[in-house]
Amino acid sequence: MKFQAEDAERFLQSKDYIDTAIIPLIRISANQIKQTASLGEFTILVAEDLERQLKGRVFLFPPHTYLEVNDRKQDDILAVKQSLQEHFQHVVFITSDHQWKEQLEVNESLFLLHPVPLEHLKVELKQKVIQDSVEQILNFLLQKWNPS
Repeated sequence: MKFQAEDAERFLQSKDYIDTAIIPLIRISANQIKQTASLGEFTILVAEDLERQLKGRVFLFPPHTYLEVNDRKQDDILAVKQSLQEHFQHVVFITSDHQWKEQLEVNESLFLLHPVPLEHLKVELKQKVIQDSVEQILNFLLQKWNPS
C-alpha cells in the first residue's frame, strides 16, 4: 500500500495485517545532483517494487528527503519512527546513502542498498538488479518478522 487516500482507507480497514512501514531516505544535493538523483532513483524504484510484492503487508510512505546526514537528521528520523510505531510494529528505512551506517541509533531499522547506476542498463538488467535488491530487503524483513 502506498501513501495515497485510497490505500490509506484500505489500511484503516485492515491494519491488523499491515505491520510494516517502509520509508525511503533520499539525499538531495545541488552540488552532486547527478549522483544524488541516481541514488535516489534507485532507492525509490526498489522501494516501489518491494511495496508491489508485499502489498497487504507493508505501507510505503513518501521519501524522506534531507541535505546531509547529521545528528539532527538522525533525531528527525527517530521521531518519524517513534510516531509510526503507534500504528506499525516495524518501521524500516531504505537508503542508498551509506553515510547512514555511521548513525548507530537508526541502524536496527535501516537497510542500506548497494546502489547500481541504472541509466545505461537495458530494461531486463535493470529489473534484475532491482529484484536482487528487493530479495535482500525481504531477507532483512523476514528476520524482523520472525525473530529467533
